[in-house]
Amino acid sequence: MKKILLLLLAALWLVPGVASAHSKLETAVPEKDSTVAVSPQSIELSYNTKIEDLSNLKLFNAAGEQVATDKTVVDGKTMSAAVPSALQNGIYTVKWTIIGTDGHSVEGEYAFTVQAAEPTVAPVATDEPAATTAPTTAPTDPPAANDNPAETAAPDTSSSDEDSSGGSGTTTAVIVIGAIIVVAAVVLLARRRK
Repeated sequence: MKKILLLLLAALWLVPGVASAHSKLETAVPEKDSTVAVSPQSIELSYNTKIEDLSNLKLFNAAGEQVATDKTVVDGKTMSAAVPSALQNGIYTVKWTIIGTDGHSVEGEYAFTVQAAEPTVAPVATDEPAATTAPTTAPTDPPAANDNPAETAAPDTSSSDEDSSGGSGTTTAVIVIGAIIVVAAVVLLARRRK
């Protein structure tokens, strides 16, 4: 009877040692049950013992759909995976499977929440009309009623003809006078040389 009791006590004493030999999660980024204000660029998990390269992690959204991450990288006691796209606000679950140095596979999971500030959009004023809706030309007054349709049909254009001919006439006169001066100078020079 004493032998059985000693064996049971030895077994009880060894069981915690065996259980503590398995790798377990020590720290996580983002932290377990945390709320982050910025979408994480990577998930990083650290364990109490070295883990094997076959260890991996996966990220899931609140609907249970897997979110794309880069390939899991194992470095000693740490495992990480980059998150290439910004995460939308919501709850995310990290599920991980590791193989410890003792060869045993250990699984686990934890959740975190992304609660980033929503981008603000400036309100659009609707009280004032847009600048593009303003008329580009001033409205014209309707023609005055006239009993004689012939006068209405033939507007007086004599003043505009005078303005346009006066402007072009002045230019022509300046050109002609300039040409006469040049010709006179050439003739005078030619006579002096003879």
